[in-house]
Amino acid sequence: MEKVVYALSGATAVSACVAAWAVYKWVCTRSALRAYTHVYTDAREVQRYLEHHYGSLADLSELKDIVPEEAVDYQRRLADFCGVACERWQVAKDRVLDVGCGPGGLSFHLSRHFRQVIGTDVSYEMITAAQTLKQFGEFAVSFPSEGGNHVSFHSIRVPDDSSRERVEFWDEDACALAYTCGTFDCVVASNVLTVMYDPKSFLQDIHRYVTNGGLLVVGDAYDWKSGPEVLLGGWGEMMTPTLLRNILESSWSLVEETSMAYYVPRCRRLAIIGNAHFTIWKKKQDDDSQD
Repeated sequence: MEKVVYALSGATAVSACVAAWAVYKWVCTRSALRAYTHVYTDAREVQRYLEHHYGSLADLSELKDIVPEEAVDYQRRLADFCGVACERWQVAKDRVLDVGCGPGGLSFHLSRHFRQVIGTDVSYEMITAAQTLKQFGEFAVSFPSEGGNHVSFHSIRVPDDSSRERVEFWDEDACALAYTCGTFDCVVASNVLTVMYDPKSFLQDIHRYVTNGGLLVVGDAYDWKSGPEVLLGGWGEMMTPTLLRNILESSWSLVEETSMAYYVPRCRRLAIIGNAHFTIWKKKQDDDSQD
């Protein structure tokens, strides 16, 4: 009887330790998420990204002279780029994952090329905005004219040629995807790598969620908070493209490389203009890749 009691006590202690460790890891993960996503919970930041995803320079006349033409319609151009890449590399256009989808502009454009689009983001506020647009198709959004209480109101809407019924939005952490989410023919990570709390884990694990021969499209301006070596590993003067190759080459083959301009309006007279570096990776057969 005493042996049974000791056995039960030992099992209970182990279970308690496992539970405590799980809670500790959950708290650490949530703290890391808050540190990297707090800016995207701010209402004005959500408004700026709604303008970035759906807005028109016609509503921002003071920016027309400074935003280059090649930076306009970034979401549409990127979706077309992904669709063409799938055709070029003979990849099915069934399911696509839009990582860090924000308010969903790219996801809706991707619906013109793919049967099912899943947009994920860790910002509840961004996902809420995307879900609202999926449900109603359009709404008016305030945009900070000069900060403070000075705002203007613009009407934004889902692209007319998109298919809202093909799009779903998940409040999901791409650095720790659930296995129940299934596999995708294409995964797109646009301007999100540098704001992830654990981009290396995302890059190391994402092949598990992509079909054999599927594509991973990674694009970013590489504006790291503390340098790529901190979150991607590496040493010396290694730049992000080299670190990406070191992490991905066991499961992926680099097949294309290009750049794409974009702009993010900050207020009536200010915009961030970037030139995202894009790499397209084709997944190797499972027998040729390392888990």
